Amino acid sequence: MSKGRRKSKINKLPKSSRTVSPTKKKGESAPLLPPNAAKLELDRTLLTSKEIFIAAPVELCFETLTSQLEQPRQWDLIITGAKPASKARGRIGATSQVTLNLGGKERQSLAMISRYRPNRAISWVLTNKPKVREDWQLEQKPRGTAVSVTLTCEVPGWAIGRLLYRIRRWKKVEQDLDKTLTHLKKVIESGSSDQLVIGKGRL
Repeated sequence: MSKGRRKSKINKLPKSSRTVSPTKKKGESAPLLPPNAAKLELDRTLLTSKEIFIAAPVELCFETLTSQLEQPRQWDLIITGAKPASKARGRIGATSQVTLNLGGKERQSLAMISRYRPNRAISWVLTNKPKVREDWQLEQKPRGTAVSVTLTCEVPGWAIGRLLYRIRRWKKVEQDLDKTLTHLKKVIESGSSDQLVIGKGRL
């Protein structure tokens, strides 16, 4: 099991990463988002990126990820509760009421799918401020799938407050994201990706 590479930044994002709203590409479902729904205030964001290799077809990995906003999953330490809030499912604009665990602090909000490219990418973003966004990318490999995730979080308040948040809480967020990928790999490779866990039970 590989936890892969990690990145953590605050207030120093390169210009090339300053466009965070989804763009419509070939094969992507029609956008149903309100204007600027997926944009974050980049001067107030922290982000961390992880990746892992899963010995399973990309179709199975993507199918498992699309269930993330449907109900609690045993592999997910970030979204600890989820219930669909719209008739739309598995496409851009679909919303769910979620409970988010960020560094040990729970938060309830509405999450919306902001990008959906079958077997390639899926993203969701909280609709209320401060926003949180999770971007998943998948790439088919000869013996499995490379799965990467980037979690971006707005941190309100002054610069000193954001620095304290990074010191006190962000390390735990990074650890939980590492564990989420490790658990996802274990669940998919063991063939138990259809198992549901309700409540506090974790791997």
